[in-house]
Amino acid sequence: MFKLFVLAFCIFSGAIVSIYSLTVPDLDKNTISLNNYRNKTILIVNTATGSNGVGQLTQLQQLYMQHKDSMVVIAFPTNSFGHEPRTDQELKIFMQGTYGITFPIVSKSPVKGDSANILYQWLSRKMDNDVMDAKATRDFQKFLIDKSGNLVGKFDSSVSPLSQAIQEAIHFN
Repeated sequence: MFKLFVLAFCIFSGAIVSIYSLTVPDLDKNTISLNNYRNKTILIVNTATGSNGVGQLTQLQQLYMQHKDSMVVIAFPTNSFGHEPRTDQELKIFMQGTYGITFPIVSKSPVKGDSANILYQWLSRKMDNDVMDAKATRDFQKFLIDKSGNLVGKFDSSVSPLSQAIQEAIHFN
C-alpha cells in the first residue's frame, strides 16, 4: 500500500518515475513487475488481434527469440482503437496458439486517454519518463526502453519489428 502511495505521489507531483517501479497484470491476472527486466532492453507493443497489423505478432516472436537473453517484448492488447474484441483468455489462446507467442502478454487495457494503463501513462508523459510525450495513436506502435530504463524510441505501426531501424536500436541500447 505504501509503494502505491509513493508511486501516486510521484506521478501527481511531476517527479520522474522509474519504469522499474511499475507493475502490470498479465492475462492470468498475475503481477508483472517491470523491475524483473532491469538490465534488459524492453520493446513495448500495443497489440490488437483484429488489426491489419496482427501479422506482426509472428515478427515480434522472431525478434524476441533472436534477442531473448538481452531483450524482452511485452504485448499490451488494447481495444483503444476498436480492433480488439477478445477477452484475456481468448487472447491467450489466440496469441499463444496461433502465433506461438512466448513473451509476456499483459491484460487487455486502454493505452490512450485518462483511462490508459499505468505504463502507457508513463510513456505518454514527459514529466514521468523525462524524454517525450509518446502517446499511443494506433495499434502496433512500438516503444523501446533501454537497459537503464529510459525511453529511447517510438516506432510507428508501419515499422516492422524485424526492420533495420528496430534491430539497430536494440543493438545500440
